[in-house]
Amino acid sequence: MKEGALLLNWQKKPVAILLCSQSNKIFWFEKGTYEAITDKRMKALFFSEEGLQGANLRGTNLYGAKLDRANLIGASLEGASLRDASLRGADLYHANLRRTNLSGASLRGASLRDASLRGADLYHANLRGTNLSGAKLEGADLTGVHHDENTVWPVKFNKSRLSS
Repeated sequence: MKEGALLLNWQKKPVAILLCSQSNKIFWFEKGTYEAITDKRMKALFFSEEGLQGANLRGTNLYGAKLDRANLIGASLEGASLRDASLRGADLYHANLRRTNLSGASLRGASLRDASLRGADLYHANLRGTNLSGAKLEGADLTGVHHDENTVWPVKFNKSRLSS
């Protein structure tokens, strides 16, 4: 089975189907009834503009996932691995990303307004054009993050924390 995801309508309801080749499992989510994915070996999932608003993905391995333009408003990704993932243009407003591994991830143009990134690993993450207004960054590793003049930092953020 090839890994991936599919968003479709079933009985007039939007449904996301996730496929995991390593465990040969299929996960089914109806909008608004997301449950935690317990299989920690999921990787390389492909989403684009999928509705995962409020999803509970705590501790999930989403290494290399393609979540470009994904709706992850209010989602919980606490302790998840999104290493080398692509979240370009994703909406992570008010998402829980505490202790999440985002090293090497591309968050270019994403919205992380009011998100909690406490203790998150953002080592060498791409934050160009990312909106971090109101985000909680206490204890986050910002070593080598890529940012530009379009990156919006929280009010009173100390840019001296940014190092290469």
